[in-house]
Amino acid sequence: MATPVQLLTAIASATGVPLPTVVDIDRKLVEGGLRTKGGRGRSAAHMTALDAARLLTAILASPQANTSVEAVERYSQTHPDKTRSSDTSFGTAKLDDLAALPARHSFVDALEALITSASAGSLAKLMTHSKDAWVPHIEVFAFTRATRGRIRIAGLPKGLTVSLEYVSAPGEGKPIRGKKTGRKREADEMAGDLEQSRRVTEQTILAVAKLLAEESQHDRT
Repeated sequence: MATPVQLLTAIASATGVPLPTVVDIDRKLVEGGLRTKGGRGRSAAHMTALDAARLLTAILASPQANTSVEAVERYSQTHPDKTRSSDTSFGTAKLDDLAALPARHSFVDALEALITSASAGSLAKLMTHSKDAWVPHIEVFAFTRATRGRIRIAGLPKGLTVSLEYVSAPGEGKPIRGKKTGRKREADEMAGDLEQSRRVTEQTILAVAKLLAEESQHDRT
């Protein structure tokens, strides 16, 4: 599997986020217990699709590195919003591993499954077996302050598009870590008038998936 250095370098290169910034975000996730730990050299941690999903979520949803843990925890407590999502299901699009996600999965769960699918699952097989070097159009959005996300896969066989929106219901989930304020935690005050969004595309998702697939193949040889 990929080492932390390989994963951080791949994500920095694909997203254009400076490597020192990605390293700082990753350090916060390690401190928050949200990233696989290990030693150095041969004992270095082996990165998983979940590690990649959490790191990407932090990059997309936190305006500063010091809010990375809160951002990942917030997005780990989201669930699909059926009223804003497309009628087409992952199953209809022949993405069986993504279709296997439970009904109450989160944005982070879906991002992990998407990376895994593009690495060695149904999405990887669709790309491998296509006759014209087909590549899906993927968009992954996350919003800061408000907790809302979107994962969209377009250009699928038969012209299908799957789009899922993720939201969090007030009061749901586990308490989110945050600094204390005079009345409540800052993490409880994420809603506001200013909303910003960040997006990555198939360029980032496939780069991470390729890294994990190559390292997995290398480990087996």
